[in-house]
Amino acid sequence: MMSAIHAESVSIQPPTAAIVDRSMTEVCRLLEQPLPQLSPDAIWLSGDIPLYAHMRDIGLLSLANELADSVLCHECCQESSKPEAAPPNAEFAEPYQVYCSTCGWVSLSAGQARMWNVSPVKVARTLASALGLQAHYASTVLVPDALWRLGEIEIRRKRHTVFFVRRLPDNATDVRSAIRNLAAPGAEIVITSGDVTSALNAALADMTLVPLRAIAHIRKTQLVLENLEAFVTGVLDVPVSNETSLRLLHTKRVVLIAGVPHKISPQIYDFLSLLQKHDGDEVHKPRIAEALGFEEGFRRADIFKRHKLVLQTFIGTDDRNGYYWLNPEFAGQEGGDEST
Repeated sequence: MMSAIHAESVSIQPPTAAIVDRSMTEVCRLLEQPLPQLSPDAIWLSGDIPLYAHMRDIGLLSLANELADSVLCHECCQESSKPEAAPPNAEFAEPYQVYCSTCGWVSLSAGQARMWNVSPVKVARTLASALGLQAHYASTVLVPDALWRLGEIEIRRKRHTVFFVRRLPDNATDVRSAIRNLAAPGAEIVITSGDVTSALNAALADMTLVPLRAIAHIRKTQLVLENLEAFVTGVLDVPVSNETSLRLLHTKRVVLIAGVPHKISPQIYDFLSLLQKHDGDEVHKPRIAEALGFEEGFRRADIFKRHKLVLQTFIGTDDRNGYYWLNPEFAGQEGGDEST
Protein backbone atom coordinates (compact mmCIF):
# COMPACT_ATOMS: atom_id res chain seq x y z
CA MET A 1 0.00 0.00 0.00
CA MET A 2 2.97 2.33 -0.22
CA SER A 3 2.11 5.52 -2.09
CA ALA A 4 4.38 7.31 -4.53
CA ILE A 5 5.02 10.23 -2.22
CA HIS A 6 5.89 7.90 0.66
CA ALA A 7 8.37 5.91 -1.36
CA GLU A 8 10.90 8.70 -1.74
CA SER A 9 13.04 6.88 -4.25
CA VAL A 10 10.16 5.97 -6.55
CA SER A 11 9.84 8.02 -9.72
CA ILE A 12 6.37 9.11 -10.72
CA GLN A 13 4.67 9.77 -14.05
CA PRO A 14 4.71 13.35 -15.39
CA PRO A 15 1.92 15.34 -13.69
CA THR A 16 -1.26 16.10 -15.59
CA ALA A 17 -2.16 19.68 -16.40
CA ALA A 18 -4.87 19.62 -13.73
CA ILE A 19 -2.36 18.55 -11.07
CA VAL A 20 0.08 21.26 -12.11
CA ASP A 21 -2.65 23.89 -11.86
CA ARG A 22 -3.94 22.71 -8.46
CA SER A 23 -0.49 22.54 -6.92
CA MET A 24 -0.27 26.30 -6.42
CA THR A 25 -3.78 26.42 -4.97
CA GLU A 26 -2.87 23.80 -2.39
CA VAL A 27 0.40 25.55 -1.55
CA CYS A 28 -1.52 28.76 -0.85
CA ARG A 29 -4.09 26.92 1.25
CA LEU A 30 -1.36 25.43 3.41
CA LEU A 31 0.48 28.75 3.72
CA GLU A 32 -2.62 30.27 5.28
CA GLN A 33 -2.66 27.66 8.04
CA PRO A 34 -0.93 28.46 11.38
CA LEU A 35 1.37 25.49 10.74
CA PRO A 36 1.64 24.80 7.00
CA GLN A 37 1.90 21.06 7.54
CA LEU A 38 0.24 17.85 6.43
CA SER A 39 0.24 14.53 8.21
CA PRO A 40 1.25 11.51 6.14
CA ASP A 41 -2.25 10.09 6.58
CA ALA A 42 -3.80 13.31 5.24
CA ILE A 43 -1.88 12.77 2.03
CA TRP A 44 -2.43 9.03 1.85
CA LEU A 45 -6.18 9.27 2.47
CA SER A 46 -6.71 12.34 0.29
CA GLY A 47 -7.14 10.34 -2.90
CA ASP A 48 -4.86 12.91 -4.52
CA ILE A 49 -1.39 11.49 -3.98
CA PRO A 50 -0.08 12.60 -7.43
CA LEU A 51 -0.81 16.21 -6.48
CA TYR A 52 1.37 16.04 -3.37
CA ALA A 53 4.02 14.04 -5.18
CA HIS A 54 4.24 16.85 -7.73
CA MET A 55 4.49 19.46 -4.98
CA ARG A 56 7.32 17.42 -3.48
CA ASP A 57 9.13 17.02 -6.78
CA ILE A 58 9.14 20.76 -7.51
CA GLY A 59 10.45 21.49 -4.02
CA LEU A 60 7.38 23.19 -2.50
CA LEU A 61 6.52 20.30 -0.18
CA SER A 62 9.23 18.70 1.92
CA LEU A 63 9.59 16.08 4.60
CA ALA A 64 9.83 17.46 8.13
CA ASN A 65 11.85 15.96 10.99
CA GLU A 66 8.78 15.81 13.21
CA LEU A 67 7.01 12.48 13.60
CA ALA A 68 3.26 12.42 13.09
CA ASP A 69 1.17 12.11 16.26
CA SER A 70 -0.41 8.98 14.84
CA VAL A 71 -0.62 7.04 11.59
CA LEU A 72 -3.16 4.55 10.37
CA CYS A 73 -2.03 0.96 10.03
CA HIS A 74 -1.38 0.50 6.33
CA GLU A 75 -2.17 -3.20 6.53
CA CYS A 76 -5.68 -3.25 8.01
CA CYS A 77 -6.59 0.48 7.96
CA GLN A 78 -8.39 0.02 11.27
CA GLU A 79 -6.11 1.33 14.00
CA SER A 80 -3.94 4.43 14.46
CA SER A 81 -0.87 4.66 16.69
CA LYS A 82 2.18 6.83 17.25
CA PRO A 83 5.03 5.86 14.89
CA GLU A 84 8.52 5.32 16.25
CA ALA A 85 12.02 4.66 14.99
CA ALA A 86 12.64 1.02 14.17
CA PRO A 87 15.37 -0.58 16.30
CA PRO A 88 18.68 -1.33 14.55
CA ASN A 89 18.02 -5.05 14.63
CA ALA A 90 14.47 -4.81 13.24
CA GLU A 91 13.60 -7.15 10.42
CA PHE A 92 12.15 -4.26 8.41
CA ALA A 93 14.10 -2.36 5.78
CA GLU A 94 12.29 0.90 6.51
CA PRO A 95 13.47 3.27 9.28
CA TYR A 96 10.16 3.53 11.18
CA GLN A 97 7.47 1.27 12.54
CA VAL A 98 4.03 1.45 14.14
CA TYR A 99 2.27 -1.08 16.33
CA CYS A 100 -1.19 -2.38 15.44
CA SER A 101 -3.03 -4.72 17.81
CA THR A 102 -4.29 -6.69 14.81
CA CYS A 103 -1.26 -6.72 12.51
CA GLY A 104 1.62 -6.36 14.99
CA TRP A 105 4.58 -4.19 14.05
CA VAL A 106 4.14 -2.56 10.62
CA SER A 107 7.06 -1.08 8.71
CA LEU A 108 6.95 2.59 7.69
CA SER A 109 9.05 4.70 5.37
CA ALA A 110 10.11 8.18 6.46
CA GLY A 111 7.34 9.64 4.33
CA GLN A 112 4.75 7.47 6.03
CA ALA A 113 5.87 8.37 9.55
CA ARG A 114 6.93 12.02 9.45
CA MET A 115 5.04 15.24 8.80
CA TRP A 116 5.20 17.08 5.48
CA ASN A 117 5.41 20.85 5.30
CA VAL A 118 5.43 23.85 2.99
CA SER A 119 8.22 26.22 4.03
CA PRO A 120 7.19 29.91 3.85
CA VAL A 121 10.87 30.87 3.75
CA LYS A 122 11.43 28.65 0.73
CA VAL A 123 8.34 30.05 -0.98
CA ALA A 124 9.65 33.58 -0.41
CA ARG A 125 13.00 32.65 -1.94
CA THR A 126 11.28 30.93 -4.86
CA LEU A 127 9.24 34.06 -5.54
CA ALA A 128 12.37 36.21 -5.41
CA SER A 129 14.03 33.88 -7.91
CA ALA A 130 11.01 33.97 -10.23
CA LEU A 131 11.18 37.78 -10.15
CA GLY A 132 14.91 37.72 -10.92
CA LEU A 133 15.79 39.32 -7.58
CA GLN A 134 18.06 36.74 -5.98
CA ALA A 135 21.19 37.98 -7.73
CA HIS A 136 20.78 41.45 -6.20
CA TYR A 137 18.78 41.01 -2.99
CA ALA A 138 18.58 38.59 -0.11
CA SER A 139 15.05 37.80 1.04
CA THR A 140 14.67 39.37 4.46
CA VAL A 141 12.15 38.41 7.13
CA LEU A 142 10.41 41.49 8.56
CA VAL A 143 7.64 39.91 10.63
CA PRO A 144 8.57 36.43 11.89
CA ASP A 145 6.86 33.68 9.88
CA ALA A 146 4.60 36.25 8.17
CA LEU A 147 6.33 38.94 6.06
CA TRP A 148 9.41 38.96 3.82
CA ARG A 149 11.02 41.69 1.74
CA LEU A 150 11.99 40.18 -1.61
CA GLY A 151 13.71 43.16 -3.25
CA GLU A 152 12.95 45.96 -5.69
CA ILE A 153 11.71 45.94 -9.26
CA GLU A 154 11.03 48.68 -11.78
CA ILE A 155 7.67 48.90 -13.51
CA ARG A 156 7.19 51.69 -16.03
CA ARG A 157 10.13 53.66 -14.66
CA LYS A 158 8.89 53.47 -11.08
CA ARG A 159 10.67 51.54 -8.35
CA HIS A 160 8.58 49.18 -6.25
CA THR A 161 9.54 47.21 -3.17
CA VAL A 162 8.13 43.69 -3.34
CA PHE A 163 6.93 41.87 -0.24
CA PHE A 164 5.50 38.41 0.39
CA VAL A 165 3.04 37.89 3.24
CA ARG A 166 1.07 34.97 4.66
CA ARG A 167 -1.78 35.02 7.19
CA LEU A 168 -2.18 38.74 6.67
CA PRO A 169 -5.34 39.30 8.75
CA ASP A 170 -3.61 37.83 11.82
CA ASN A 171 -0.57 40.08 11.41
CA ALA A 172 -2.07 43.23 9.87
CA THR A 173 -0.71 45.80 12.32
CA ASP A 174 2.87 44.51 12.30
CA VAL A 175 2.82 43.99 8.54
CA ARG A 176 1.57 47.50 7.84
CA SER A 177 4.16 49.06 10.10
CA ALA A 178 7.03 47.06 8.58
CA ILE A 179 6.00 47.85 5.00
CA ARG A 180 5.53 51.56 5.65
CA ASN A 181 9.00 51.75 7.18
CA LEU A 182 10.47 50.59 3.86
CA ALA A 183 8.11 51.75 1.12
CA ALA A 184 6.10 54.89 0.50
CA PRO A 185 2.40 54.54 -0.35
CA GLY A 186 2.06 53.31 -3.92
CA ALA A 187 5.64 52.06 -4.05
CA GLU A 188 4.88 48.67 -2.49
CA ILE A 189 3.76 45.40 -4.06
CA VAL A 190 2.41 42.96 -1.49
CA ILE A 191 2.02 39.40 -2.75
CA THR A 192 -0.22 37.44 -0.42
CA SER A 193 -0.98 33.74 -0.20
CA GLY A 194 -4.44 34.64 1.10
CA ASP A 195 -7.32 36.33 -0.68
CA VAL A 196 -7.52 40.08 -1.10
CA THR A 197 -10.88 40.34 0.64
CA SER A 198 -9.35 39.30 3.95
CA ALA A 199 -6.50 41.73 3.37
CA LEU A 200 -8.88 44.62 2.73
CA ASN A 201 -10.74 43.76 5.90
CA ALA A 202 -7.39 44.01 7.67
CA ALA A 203 -7.28 47.76 6.88
CA LEU A 204 -4.63 47.45 4.16
CA ALA A 205 -6.81 48.73 1.33
CA ASP A 206 -4.36 51.54 0.49
CA MET A 207 -1.64 49.05 -0.48
CA THR A 208 -1.04 47.29 -3.77
CA LEU A 209 -2.15 43.77 -2.90
CA VAL A 210 -1.82 40.89 -5.34
CA PRO A 211 -2.96 37.33 -4.54
CA LEU A 212 -0.26 34.78 -5.23
CA ARG A 213 -2.72 32.46 -6.96
CA ALA A 214 -3.50 35.14 -9.54
CA ILE A 215 0.08 35.48 -10.78
CA ALA A 216 1.95 32.28 -9.88
CA HIS A 217 1.88 29.25 -12.11
CA ILE A 218 3.96 26.11 -12.11
CA ARG A 219 5.51 25.26 -15.45
CA LYS A 220 7.02 21.79 -15.39
CA THR A 221 9.56 22.07 -12.56
CA GLN A 222 9.63 25.79 -11.80
CA LEU A 223 7.46 28.63 -10.59
CA VAL A 224 6.75 31.45 -13.02
CA LEU A 225 4.96 34.75 -12.36
CA GLU A 226 2.63 36.23 -14.95
CA ASN A 227 0.64 39.48 -15.18
CA LEU A 228 2.18 41.12 -12.11
CA GLU A 229 2.79 44.35 -14.03
CA ALA A 230 -0.78 44.31 -15.36
CA PHE A 231 -2.16 44.12 -11.81
CA VAL A 232 0.17 46.82 -10.49
CA THR A 233 -0.61 49.27 -13.31
CA GLY A 234 -4.34 48.59 -13.24
CA VAL A 235 -4.57 46.95 -16.66
CA LEU A 236 -6.08 43.98 -14.83
CA ASP A 237 -8.28 44.32 -11.78
CA VAL A 238 -6.88 42.62 -8.72
CA PRO A 239 -9.27 39.75 -7.94
CA VAL A 240 -11.08 40.12 -4.63
CA SER A 241 -12.01 36.45 -4.41
CA ASN A 242 -10.49 33.10 -5.28
CA GLU A 243 -13.47 31.98 -7.34
CA THR A 244 -12.77 29.58 -10.19
CA SER A 245 -15.90 28.93 -12.19
CA LEU A 246 -17.82 29.10 -15.46
CA ARG A 247 -20.42 31.40 -13.90
CA LEU A 248 -19.94 34.14 -16.52
CA LEU A 249 -19.40 31.85 -19.49
CA HIS A 250 -22.61 32.57 -21.39
CA THR A 251 -23.34 36.12 -20.24
CA LYS A 252 -19.88 37.60 -20.77
CA ARG A 253 -17.90 34.81 -22.46
CA VAL A 254 -15.54 34.98 -19.51
CA VAL A 255 -14.20 32.29 -17.20
CA LEU A 256 -12.96 32.98 -13.68
CA ILE A 257 -9.68 31.45 -12.48
CA ALA A 258 -8.64 32.31 -8.91
CA GLY A 259 -10.86 35.38 -9.15
CA VAL A 260 -9.23 36.59 -12.38
CA PRO A 261 -11.57 36.99 -15.40
CA HIS A 262 -10.24 35.45 -18.60
CA LYS A 263 -11.87 36.53 -21.87
CA ILE A 264 -12.09 33.53 -24.18
CA SER A 265 -12.17 33.17 -27.94
CA PRO A 266 -15.31 32.03 -29.82
CA GLN A 267 -13.72 28.61 -30.39
CA ILE A 268 -12.97 28.12 -26.71
CA TYR A 269 -16.49 29.26 -25.88
CA ASP A 270 -17.96 26.64 -28.24
CA PHE A 271 -15.55 24.01 -26.88
CA LEU A 272 -16.52 24.66 -23.25
CA SER A 273 -20.22 24.97 -24.08
CA LEU A 274 -20.22 21.54 -25.73
CA LEU A 275 -18.46 19.93 -22.77
CA GLN A 276 -20.83 21.71 -20.41
CA LYS A 277 -23.84 20.21 -22.22
CA HIS A 278 -22.40 16.75 -21.57
CA ASP A 279 -22.13 17.58 -17.85
CA GLY A 280 -18.78 15.93 -17.19
CA ASP A 281 -19.22 12.98 -19.56
CA GLU A 282 -16.52 12.22 -22.11
CA VAL A 283 -16.85 13.74 -25.58
CA HIS A 284 -14.93 12.21 -28.47
CA LYS A 285 -12.65 14.42 -30.52
CA PRO A 286 -14.55 13.96 -33.84
CA ARG A 287 -17.74 15.19 -32.16
CA ILE A 288 -15.92 18.30 -30.93
CA ALA A 289 -14.36 18.89 -34.36
CA GLU A 290 -17.82 18.75 -35.94
CA ALA A 291 -19.22 21.23 -33.40
CA LEU A 292 -16.33 23.62 -34.02
CA GLY A 293 -16.68 23.38 -37.79
CA PHE A 294 -13.49 21.47 -38.52
CA GLU A 295 -13.67 18.97 -41.36
CA GLU A 296 -10.41 17.13 -40.60
CA GLY A 297 -10.04 17.28 -36.85
CA PHE A 298 -7.97 19.79 -34.93
CA ARG A 299 -4.77 20.26 -32.95
CA ARG A 300 -5.46 21.05 -29.32
CA ALA A 301 -2.28 23.13 -29.12
CA ASP A 302 -3.59 25.44 -31.86
CA ILE A 303 -6.97 26.05 -30.23
CA PHE A 304 -5.60 26.58 -26.73
CA LYS A 305 -2.40 28.37 -27.72
CA ARG A 306 -3.46 31.51 -25.84
CA HIS A 307 -5.72 29.76 -23.36
CA LYS A 308 -3.47 27.14 -21.77
CA LEU A 309 -4.59 27.98 -18.25
CA VAL A 310 -8.24 27.59 -19.27
CA LEU A 311 -7.45 24.11 -20.61
CA GLN A 312 -5.51 23.14 -17.50
CA THR A 313 -8.23 24.39 -15.16
CA PHE A 314 -11.51 23.28 -16.68
CA ILE A 315 -10.89 20.43 -19.11
CA GLY A 316 -9.84 16.83 -18.59
CA THR A 317 -8.20 14.96 -21.46
CA ASP A 318 -7.44 11.45 -22.62
CA ASP A 319 -4.91 12.08 -25.37
CA ARG A 320 -4.46 8.43 -26.26
CA ASN A 321 -8.12 7.83 -27.05
CA GLY A 322 -9.09 11.37 -28.01
CA TYR A 323 -11.63 12.19 -25.31
CA TYR A 324 -12.31 15.47 -23.51
CA TRP A 325 -14.57 16.27 -20.56
CA LEU A 326 -15.41 19.04 -18.16
CA ASN A 327 -13.60 18.55 -14.86
CA PRO A 328 -16.03 17.26 -12.21
CA GLU A 329 -15.95 20.35 -9.99
CA PHE A 330 -17.35 22.44 -12.87
CA ALA A 331 -19.94 20.01 -14.20
CA GLY A 332 -23.46 21.24 -13.53
CA GLN A 333 -22.52 24.95 -13.46
CA GLU A 334 -25.02 26.91 -15.54
CA GLY A 335 -22.56 29.57 -16.68
CA GLY A 336 -25.08 32.40 -16.81
CA ASP A 337 -25.04 33.96 -13.36
CA GLU A 338 -23.70 37.52 -13.06
CA SER A 339 -24.40 37.87 -9.35
CA THR A 340 -21.50 38.29 -6.97
